[in-house]
Amino acid sequence: MAWLDQSVRSLFLAEFVSSFFLAMRYFFKPKATLNYPFEKGPLSPRFRGEHALRRYPNGEERCIA
Repeated sequence: MAWLDQSVRSLFLAEFVSSFFLAMRYFFKPKATLNYPFEKGPLSPRFRGEHALRRYPNGEERCIA
């Protein structure tokens, strides 16, 4: 059973090392997130504005399809 324990330990060590290098690779890459309210992402030229729920003067929702 010693060989089984040794193989399990080496397997976990190999997984740990590979995951560590993966984490380090992403640690040094530029961040993909934005500070949203203050920084805006690029907009498509076809962008026409924000979605809004339109209502009639009496308060009923308008159906715009």
